[in-house]
Amino acid sequence: RLVGRKAALAELRGHLATALRGQRQVLFVTGEAGIGKTTVVEAFLAGLTETDTWIARGQCLEQYAAGEAYLPVLEAFGWLCRTAKRARLIESLRHYAPTWLAQMHALLSGAERESLKREILGATRERMLREMSEAVEALAAGMPLVLVLEDLHWSDYATLDLIASLARRQAPARLLFIGTYRPGDVLQNRHPLQIVKQELQLHDLCVELPLTFLSEAAIADYVAARFPESRPPAGLTGLIRQRTEGNPLLMVNVLNYLVTQGL
Repeated sequence: RLVGRKAALAELRGHLATALRGQRQVLFVTGEAGIGKTTVVEAFLAGLTETDTWIARGQCLEQYAAGEAYLPVLEAFGWLCRTAKRARLIESLRHYAPTWLAQMHALLSGAERESLKREILGATRERMLREMSEAVEALAAGMPLVLVLEDLHWSDYATLDLIASLARRQAPARLLFIGTYRPGDVLQNRHPLQIVKQELQLHDLCVELPLTFLSEAAIADYVAARFPESRPPAGLTGLIRQRTEGNPLLMVNVLNYLVTQGL
């Protein structure tokens, strides 16, 4: 029951079309909590097929101590390793990014881990950054890559460095990066993501797609889709818009409440 997001989905598909022509795209989908960032991204991904596209998804987590470097990126590529492309991915990581492969213990036997540890002894974070940038380009050369990292307002700083590196590299790549975050949290916590995004925007290396509140017409569409057998009472959609300001999550919760109360 996705409503009010046709323009956002069209923009995502437009950036994918540009990426398929070899021009890498970096896109930030932004909005406050409950605005539907994940829902929009999932609706976009649902239109893709994993047989001809790499689709990697990672989630940033709120960490109260020093965050693990590259945590959502490791999750994203761990996700890929649970698909039919596992063997191809491991081969690419072994060739282009052995320091990353060494972090994914479940993909290697004990002997392979020990051998790889000796090979990458003394590796730096800068080396990991370069290796993953090259690995992403190699993967995208064989098949378009859509890399999604959610909740970047909780991102570790190393992941931000990788995003900036992917955006700044000049080599053609069929890469679409999508990051989601809450601007309010970034500003409140003075997270460096704001500086990274502004720097990339200054050089026309990224695009921001801010999601807005739903209009009363979009809310009416949702109500009609959810209750196709009924005619809603006059003024219901206006009341929901007034009470929720058009926040999709609040809209759904208000309707759930009305249903459970038998109203």
